[in-house]
Amino acid sequence: MKKTLSILAIAVMTFGMFSCEAETDVQETENLMAELEDQDATGGDSAQDDDR
Repeated sequence: MKKTLSILAIAVMTFGMFSCEAETDVQETENLMAELEDQDATGGDSAQDDDR
């Protein structure tokens, strides 16, 4: 019974991973990243000077 539940849990997890399709394209992602970089630049600090 425990083995059956483990196999079922893995099957459900695998199905969940494949059912999550990306609904955005590359252009939308690039626009979002450019917008985020613009927001960082308006704070007075440069995004490239981050010492993390």
